[in-house]
Amino acid sequence: MKLLFIILTILFADANAQYAEGNYAEAALQYEQIIAEQPSAEAYYNLGNAYFKQGELAQSILAYERALRIEPSYKDAKHNLLFAQSRIVDNIEDTQSFFLSNWLKTIRNALGLPAWIGLSIALFIYTLIGLFLFAFSQTVWLRKTAFYTSMVALIISVIACVNAGSLHKRDTQRAEAIITQGIVNAKSSPDRSGTDLFTIHEGTKVEITETIGDWCCIHVGNYIGWMPLAYLERI
Repeated sequence: MKLLFIILTILFADANAQYAEGNYAEAALQYEQIIAEQPSAEAYYNLGNAYFKQGELAQSILAYERALRIEPSYKDAKHNLLFAQSRIVDNIEDTQSFFLSNWLKTIRNALGLPAWIGLSIALFIYTLIGLFLFAFSQTVWLRKTAFYTSMVALIISVIACVNAGSLHKRDTQRAEAIITQGIVNAKSSPDRSGTDLFTIHEGTKVEITETIGDWCCIHVGNYIGWMPLAYLERI
């Protein structure tokens, strides 16, 4: 394990040096090797930068998204992701999406899965302690304080648990994906003879709702259509 750490540290330093010298393709290759052995937010972030420098918009967005899956609070990754997304040709808005749903997703994505689980467990333990004090304390103000704070802690603990479950489902199903093909025509059915419904471009984030063979049904904004799985990559 220690030997692997030393090797990855050397490889990481060499990849950074390649990037600094403008050898972005070589740097990207080395970052990919590092990620294959030990994925990290920093490695994905650097990989995204290397791809962006090469004009590989879709791959850079994909790398930034994966960095944020590991470390949701990574400010540099957030900034670069927004910058890369500003280069996307498509500007698809979801007018049917309820603002509260988007707000809840933003809160959910503010922390990673381990953080939500830890918060839920910690607050649940606090709830048990508070209820114990409420049941056995002889001091009125302490009983009141313990009761109300334990109720608040219980509610937040449940919310944290729900967010953890939602993140686990997201990461397990991997329904979110990035279009990697330059220009794609979404079809009305999972075959090439289907009617073209809309056009979507490289770098756009979509949600996979169903797969049949080599085809998948995607949802983006207010649009739904079919395309080959080879035209996108799951986050």
